Formats: sequence, C-alpha cells, structure tokens
Amino acid sequence: MLEGSYLRRFLMTALISASLAFVVAATPSPPPVPTAAPVPAGIEQLPTVVIYPFDVQTGTDPRIGIAIGQILGQEMTAAGGITVLPVPQNVKRADFLNNARTQHADFYISGYVTPVGDSAAVVEQVVSVESGVILFSQTAQVTSVADVASQSLLAREQILAVVGRGTQNVQTRPNNTPAPTSTNGAQVPIQGLGSIVSSVFGKHKGSHTPTPGPVVKPSRGVIVAPVTASGAIGSADLTNAGRELYFAMNAHFNTQMTGATTNVQQSTDAICGANRDNTVATGTLAQNSAHHKTEYQFDLFVYTCFGATLGHHTGKASSIKSAVGTAVSAYATAHPDNS
Repeated sequence: MLEGSYLRRFLMTALISASLAFVVAATPSPPPVPTAAPVPAGIEQLPTVVIYPFDVQTGTDPRIGIAIGQILGQEMTAAGGITVLPVPQNVKRADFLNNARTQHADFYISGYVTPVGDSAAVVEQVVSVESGVILFSQTAQVTSVADVASQSLLAREQILAVVGRGTQNVQTRPNNTPAPTSTNGAQVPIQGLGSIVSSVFGKHKGSHTPTPGPVVKPSRGVIVAPVTASGAIGSADLTNAGRELYFAMNAHFNTQMTGATTNVQQSTDAICGANRDNTVATGTLAQNSAHHKTEYQFDLFVYTCFGATLGHHTGKASSIKSAVGTAVSAYATAHPDNS
C-alpha cells in the first residue's frame, strides 16, 4: 500500500514536469526590437519663405518694390538653409497671409520702400504664416543694391533662429562670391534689378539736379499700427491708408510697423515692448460720397507707450493719400520732436 502511494506521487510529479517543459518549449521568443534607420543627411525639410514685392510710395516706380523682393529672394537662396518660393505678383497685402498658406510657406516677408534723397528707407517684416504674427521688423537706410541684399541675411538669421537651427550646418555664401544669376522664378535678371533699384538712389548717368540729403529725424520713433474703418470701407482702401500712413510718418520720423490690430490704445505697452522711446500711430478712415464726388476723412491718433493720447488730427481730401498726408503734417507741425 505504501509502495503504491510513492508510485502515484512519482507519476504525478513526472506528469507536471513534462507539462511545464512542453509549455516553455511552445512559448515563442519575443521578436527583437526594431532599430530605427538613420535619417539620410540633407533629408530634413528646410523652412519655406515667400517674399512679396515691397510697397512703394505713390508716384514711385512700382518696379523698385518688385526688384527689392527679387534681390532679397536671390540672396537668401544663395546663402542656403531656406527654401525661397518665386516672388508672387499682383497679390494684395490683405491677401498675403492666405496666399502664403496656399503655397504652404512657413514664413513670408513683406515691406515698404521710401526714396529719401539719394538713398531709400526700407522696412522689412518677417511674418509667421502659422500665427500671422510679425516675428521680426527692421528699418534700414540703403544706398545700393548691396545694402538691399544685406537685409536678406538679417531676415534669414531671424528665420533660422525661430526654427531652432541658428546658423549651424548651413553653408553661408562667402563675401567674395559673385551675385547669383538664377532668379529662382524671377523674370528680371540681377543686372536689371540693380539698374532699377539704383534709379531710386539718384544714380542716373549724366547731370541731374542735386537732391537734398536725408531729413534729420528726432530720436523718438513711431510704430504704425493698421488703420481701422469708420463706416463702410473696403479692405483695399484700409491697406492703402495704412501704407500712406507709414510713408507720411516716415517723412518726418523713424518709422516701423506692427501687426497689432486689437484696440491699439490699450495695446501700446505690448506694441512698444522694451523700447519705450517710441509713439504708436494709427487712424480711422471714413468715406463720404455726395453729388458724384468722394471725400475721405482720416483721423490720426498718436499714443505714448503708456496709452496716453499724444495727438489727434483730422485730414479731409478727395484721395486717401492727401487725407492721410494732411493729418500727419498737422501732427508733425504740432509735435516736431514726436513728443
């Protein structure tokens, strides 16, 4: 009886051991963790930029604004690290953002150019297509095509800094490299661009009437905010009024732009930022039509960085340019030092 009990225990132990061995043998080994393949060098997508023709003052050859856009694009392409799309034509400023989004651009660059004697004041703005916010704005006094081209390098550095690349792994074009001949979709060669831009600097062949030097402007600058409508005003007229406000202010003061549109007076602190030696200018545009005649009224408002009203002047005329100019001239007369 005792031997039978030992035999049954032995057989049970043997059966359990065999079952465990079968289960272990039947369990498949886990597959090895796949190793990600290395990303080939150069496959990283570059930030894409679209550069629009710069706005020019009324009465100035519009080809100058087109040429400046072309030059900036060429120099930025030559410096590398950024994909520059062909300069688009006939796109209204109000449509810049939507057009850039349609082209799947990451940033767009626009600006203004104002002839000043034998030089020109160029305002350049870099805008994020994702947010629509102006990331970088600069104003420069230029006297040659080389000066215009140098502005593209500053904008390029800002774009690379925003995307977190700095200037690492980017091949910068040496200073002694000739200007590129490819226009990256442009219709005008670089030589043609140079002659067009040079025309604004008064460098015509032969004799010409000497032009006065640049106006000595006060140190306190003006930041121009977009113009708003009073009544039924089209977006094209608002854009035109904003452009004319910049040009008119820039004739008297060092001027730059901001994209802030929400209650400018309450946003002056944010608009000025760390540089408090500025004022903020904006205005409202109204239109009155009677007896088949149109009259524009522009109300100019200039604020300190603390939101206090520094000046309010009204201009009325048959054109937006004249209405804005009248209001700005009245402010410049009353506040020659912008204070």
